[in-house]
Amino acid sequence: MIKLKKQQLLKFNKDKIKNKNVLLRVDFNVDFYQEKILDKTRIIAIKETLKFLKPARRIILLSHLGENNSFKKILPLIEKILSLKIEFLKDLNSPPKGKINLLENIRLFKGEKESDLNFAKKLAKWGEVFINEAFSVSHRKHASVYLLPKILPTYYGINFQKEIELLNKALQRLKKSGVLILGGAKISTKLPLIEKFLEKNVLIILGGGLANTYLKAKNFEIGKSLYEKDILEKIKKICSPQILSPFDFYVLNKNLIFHRFLGEIRNGDLIYDIGEESLKIFFEEIKKAKTIIWNGPLGLVEDKRFEKGTFNLAKFLSNLKNKFILIGGGDTLSFLEKKKILKKFKNISTGGGAMLKYLAEENLPIFKNE
Repeated sequence: MIKLKKQQLLKFNKDKIKNKNVLLRVDFNVDFYQEKILDKTRIIAIKETLKFLKPARRIILLSHLGENNSFKKILPLIEKILSLKIEFLKDLNSPPKGKINLLENIRLFKGEKESDLNFAKKLAKWGEVFINEAFSVSHRKHASVYLLPKILPTYYGINFQKEIELLNKALQRLKKSGVLILGGAKISTKLPLIEKFLEKNVLIILGGGLANTYLKAKNFEIGKSLYEKDILEKIKKICSPQILSPFDFYVLNKNLIFHRFLGEIRNGDLIYDIGEESLKIFFEEIKKAKTIIWNGPLGLVEDKRFEKGTFNLAKFLSNLKNKFILIGGGDTLSFLEKKKILKKFKNISTGGGAMLKYLAEENLPIFKNE
């Protein structure tokens, strides 16, 4: 479990950024459609740090936006959310002009994902101080996250600090009395977390594609549903009474939707959502816990026909009293924001993969060997 050192904390070092050029790594990797950003959580999260950085001479924002998108498309939307004027830098040869600048999608530059030191040095020439306010990508060994701290004096943004404190609190509480709810497409990305908390006697609830792979490993028929074939043997080794998986579903077959129980699934069925009977059992178990951590939707929420299970879980959790509930994962947050229920939750992690890695390892690559 990480405890950030005083010299790493931004709030202790206002004098260190005064009249300095600051490289600020943020996560503006947001879903957008036409003229609308679908989830503003990660953008809003940096407001406190930007306010703190007012004494800086210049701020250069670094972020990615998918693999191929350009920030030109959404920069006016970001400016509106932050109520700031932001200059756009199309490449490393564009001289920063304004108080706040945003470099083009950093994954469009060769050297970022390759964690190339020469590329990191080019970035570093723009700044005298580096601040990491992108917890959600800090599990990746990319140049702007992993190498810049090795070149420039580095501090962690205010929201980054809150993320670490929140996850530390969740870890401590989960080990005493907790439920881990995991959804999404792939169980492989969450397997280290499952293995860790099986040893801690934590109840684990599976949904979405994760549950399909788990059920397939237990030799249940899942029809044509999504599952991870290459990991079945590993999953067989973790089958446990501590893991709850769905036993009724909404499936699609020849463009018709059916409600089926486990054992009734047919060859052509595609499992796309969890059924009400499974949720009833899950809710009874969740009520017994003092701590609940949720990461990943329970169904194909991109299709309105299969969002009911995830939405019902969100409504149930939002009405629980005297519980510590932590929610994370980009798909989960985007869905809850779209359904206007996210604001009902107090503890939110902007990280998806970073949240999972931290909970599993109680560390991140950027902190190792420091």
